[in-house]
Amino acid sequence: MSIEYFVEGKIKTQVKGGYLAFSKENIIHNTIASVEQKGNEEGIKYNNPKKVNPNDKPTNLINVSLNLFFDGTQNNKTNTTLGKNYEESNHEDDSYTNDFSNVARGYDAIDPNAENQIRVYIEGIGTTDMESDTILPGVGLGTGDTGVPAKVTKGCVKGAEALKSYAGKNIHLKVNVYGFSRGATAARHFVHIATNPCRVLKSSEKKGMALPPHEAEGKRIEVDQDDELITKHGYFGVCLRYWEVLPQKITFNFVGLYDTVASYGVDHRGKEVFGVPVIDNDTKQLGLDDVSKAYFVLQIAADDEFRDNFDLTNIKKSGVKGLEFTLPGVHSDIGGCYVNGSKESVDLFTEEGSTEKCERYRKILIEEGWYQPDEIFTRRISPHVHGVDARHILTGTRKKLYNTYDKVALNSMFHYSKQFEVKYDEKSLKSHTIQDVFLMKVYNQLLGYMNACTQLRSGYVEEYNRTNSSGDYTEKLKTLQYENFMDPNDLKTLRNQYLHWSASVTKFGLGPRIGKVANGKERKRNIQDG
Repeated sequence: MSIEYFVEGKIKTQVKGGYLAFSKENIIHNTIASVEQKGNEEGIKYNNPKKVNPNDKPTNLINVSLNLFFDGTQNNKTNTTLGKNYEESNHEDDSYTNDFSNVARGYDAIDPNAENQIRVYIEGIGTTDMESDTILPGVGLGTGDTGVPAKVTKGCVKGAEALKSYAGKNIHLKVNVYGFSRGATAARHFVHIATNPCRVLKSSEKKGMALPPHEAEGKRIEVDQDDELITKHGYFGVCLRYWEVLPQKITFNFVGLYDTVASYGVDHRGKEVFGVPVIDNDTKQLGLDDVSKAYFVLQIAADDEFRDNFDLTNIKKSGVKGLEFTLPGVHSDIGGCYVNGSKESVDLFTEEGSTEKCERYRKILIEEGWYQPDEIFTRRISPHVHGVDARHILTGTRKKLYNTYDKVALNSMFHYSKQFEVKYDEKSLKSHTIQDVFLMKVYNQLLGYMNACTQLRSGYVEEYNRTNSSGDYTEKLKTLQYENFMDPNDLKTLRNQYLHWSASVTKFGLGPRIGKVANGKERKRNIQDG
């Protein structure tokens, strides 16, 4: 005897011709409800349904996927839809004036009709739907009621609520988390919160009040102190318990990151006094290295980002469970949200006295392809007066930049997440395909680099399965560089027409880490291990 179980869903069999079911013995249709047949009733015998034998009940778990999307600082798909003319916008440079990020596009592309797949979108740090952005402390520091912990709390609350239809069911919950910029930080902090015990204020020997990571987005909930869902899965487990969603198993399946930048609080790199740490760096404060607890982590990093306040947090601790690509472009060339066809004017360098350094820097940037000669110039901004040297500034201006390069990172995220059973709407995927002939050429070259990285990892996975060690994988991965797979002239065209320049010497908080005349190999930001 064989039994075939369908744990959830419906079965529909439809044929154009006749349908014959043949058995040498009886054919029995049995249901707890009723059997309905339409057609000629002659020869059909109806009996009362028998109760299902308890021993025949399926023991399989329902695989349920929760896809959580954390958008980046000043990225908010609701506000982007409303546009820059909305009354709460500053009409210049906020969450209403951006284009959609790759996180928002990824959320929209998830197939809403796929069985047992849930999607939840959390708006970006510093933003609230239909309200003005919170510049301080949200945008500036990543803290406060719209900061990283607050958005993670909202992710716990909304994620659990979205699963409430599975209350009382035996499920294996597979969590996929995505983020860009501080949203990538939030995605990683969510994994940290959801894989560590919740903070609980004891009210009795057995009971206590579970504390949310931030009370602006979550409430205190009474719990049993020894509840395994809460001791293992933190405030996320608290929220699951609240909705009576009790997974038999929780797996952190796939984490997709676009250029993790924490910039949390005032001091991002930590401080020591006489060798004693007094302030932890961003990674330690937010537990960003706990992303290594996920089954697989993909990070796409921006090679040309070098603002001093935009440290990259890598995924080093994940070892062979992670794959990090470093692609050309700055922060939002990877994560999206630039407006297509926009004009860009950036102050690149300042100098007192002569213009010798400005001119040297100008020559470097023209040679690297960032600017055409008529797009970058030095001008005097203050005269020589009473012994004070004149000040000069180097400014680059490009009248029209395309935003479509961000599709390279987006399509890469689609490709790898699909390998971990994330289901997308095919029509949405098609709308994000690269149509630009030149960009397709660039994409194919970058695929060569990404495939080389993937092949390198595959070799180390085999070693990891034998020895439980990642060996020198992360160091070897760094030796693979996209420049070795790209045509130099194509890279120059890409820089001039598609890639943006984010560092400015005259905008507060956006200054370059390297303040000297430097080529592309030297213009690098600080990287924190995570």
